[in-house]
Amino acid sequence: MNENQADVLRATRRMSFNADAAGYQRGRPPYPAEVFDLLAERCGLEAGSRVLEIGAGSGLATGALLAAGARVVAVEPGENLAALLVADHACDRLEVCVSDFETADLSGEFDLAVAATALHWVDPATSTERIGRLVRPGGWLAAWWNEFGDVKRPTEFRDRLDAVYYDLLHVETSYRESRSHVLDTDRWRAQLTAGGYFGDVSVEIIEWQETLTPQTARDQWSTFPNIAELAPPDRAQFLARLSSIIDDLGGYVDDPRLTVIYTARRTG
Repeated sequence: MNENQADVLRATRRMSFNADAAGYQRGRPPYPAEVFDLLAERCGLEAGSRVLEIGAGSGLATGALLAAGARVVAVEPGENLAALLVADHACDRLEVCVSDFETADLSGEFDLAVAATALHWVDPATSTERIGRLVRPGGWLAAWWNEFGDVKRPTEFRDRLDAVYYDLLHVETSYRESRSHVLDTDRWRAQLTAGGYFGDVSVEIIEWQETLTPQTARDQWSTFPNIAELAPPDRAQFLARLSSIIDDLGGYVDDPRLTVIYTARRTG
């Protein structure tokens, strides 16, 4: 895939969640509380902090930022997702900007910019500079992702699910051989420090697990772009086989999760 094709795929996929905003909200789990503890301890998240949230989605991180007392400007390009965000979190400390981050009408200075499972959807060539110009010197950038599965904690559920991926998504690597972009620390250190706006990148990994039932698994996998892009018969077969594995394993499984957090301080 060349660079232009990658740009087109990124632009298409980042709006795919908006098509079924309620499904996305239902299927994606919240972020661990440790994420927001880290933001408070390291990045100064507190009552009155001015926070820029990039790709806020339906508000999975927004609620916790508001609960910390922050004043949040949430940028979300999807109108349906933004509507859910407003419905759940509207208050006088939340401003929602329905726009692509690259073209959003924003003004600094922010104490903290955050991107929760979102930074990979924005333009890697320009996003760090734009964030750097919006965050005050001494402020912070924090980007994190939930990683669904952990190759260091293999399970029977994941091994059996590999067979379904092999049958229906032939180009996918096996679960045990996969390597997520969120663990490519060289890539993200390079992107976050591009242009000299941010330095001292730190990486933390939180290990946890999510209990899945057949229905919650179907809800979650339906939000993944590679599953949503399957032809309807193949997508239906994938989700049916996914849920049947969990039925066979007793009706629920504990599926390993990682939350990978990158933090970087704005230079002076």
